[in-house]
Amino acid sequence: MTDVAVEAEERAVWRRAAFYLPGYDPRRPRVYHALITEELATAGPLRGFTAEASGLSGDDGPMPAFRIEARGAGADAWATTTEVAILRWDDLARPAFHAPLGERLAKLLGTGGDLVRRGVVSRLARIDKQFAAFVLYPYVATLVLGLLVLAAALGAAAALWSLSPLAAIPGALAAAALGTWLALRLERPLFLRYLLEDWLFSFAHERGETDALAERLDVFAQAIVAAARRPEIDEILVVGHSSGAFLAPETLAAALERDPDLGRRGPVVSILTIGTVAPLMLVDETCGRYRAAVARLADEAGIVWHEVQSRHDAMNVCPADPVALSGLVAAPTRWPKLMRLSMPQLVAPGRLGLFRERLFFFRTHFRFLRANERIHWYDFYGMLAGPRTLAARHADVPDMRSDGTLTPARG
Repeated sequence: MTDVAVEAEERAVWRRAAFYLPGYDPRRPRVYHALITEELATAGPLRGFTAEASGLSGDDGPMPAFRIEARGAGADAWATTTEVAILRWDDLARPAFHAPLGERLAKLLGTGGDLVRRGVVSRLARIDKQFAAFVLYPYVATLVLGLLVLAAALGAAAALWSLSPLAAIPGALAAAALGTWLALRLERPLFLRYLLEDWLFSFAHERGETDALAERLDVFAQAIVAAARRPEIDEILVVGHSSGAFLAPETLAAALERDPDLGRRGPVVSILTIGTVAPLMLVDETCGRYRAAVARLADEAGIVWHEVQSRHDAMNVCPADPVALSGLVAAPTRWPKLMRLSMPQLVAPGRLGLFRERLFFFRTHFRFLRANERIHWYDFYGMLAGPRTLAARHADVPDMRSDGTLTPARG
């Protein structure tokens, strides 16, 4: 264990600066503020602490913020203040949804065809077949809906032709219009366009086809460096969920470029990646930004990087070692510490693990951000608001890279 990691385990946290990087989501930051506030109220009683979250300030800026005041009672009484900044990029995701779907459909579906043609999906399937199927899901489902609309139009034309050939074409058009309307009604609850836009945007960023998000991450990196210079801060915690799980390492790598001594002096610098889709960006040789961040952080002595993966989340690649998949750094490395989470252990018996429950994949995906119903080593709100560093909380949790759970594999 590095000296920094040892110190991180021993240090109490009185004041924390937390930076939360959500995944691809056109919704505004107040959605995440409401989620955290609501779940925090549930999390406290289980662990025996009270917590209050302030209102959200700076909602129009790049980093809306709020404060959590948490206190534990009893012999081990404690009080921790956490300043939470939501690192927003919803404004970069939202414009795509203002364009008519028909105008973007060819480009959106073309991304899936490209992933299949170049063998990216097959390489991903060798790591996690469940996630590979999930990547294909929006493309296949969209094509199926399109074929059903076409079948309805042809069926209507065939049925009407025998009655009146003149009615066949108007009937086919009417059937196609009705089928398209129904397909669009189904698209939203199935999250088809959302996922198609997500993959398109993410690959454009990772391939360097657009710098808009990279420029935003640099703004976040500056904020992290500034927080590290505040003497009252005990821990900086950067959290990345979903697509944020590859953007958070990129942000921290950018912060280290600005200040190579980050974490070697001042507060402990911790990064937590959860619900990661990041290995998708490592098995595609055209993607480079996350790969470079992994290479930068893998042996960085000044930080603590923990990644939690779960097979119960279809949107999370598990098990996967980003260092091995990157192909840039020889294992073993310091980071990340990879921990495997069994989600049914977080909730009341019978709530998770059933087939019907896992069909609601976004609900399971956001379980990483929800309050526990049972005591467990994975406790998001303990990490966010509690008195211990990330390193201290997970000191006794096995690392998949060293306990035989994970066999490193290259794409």
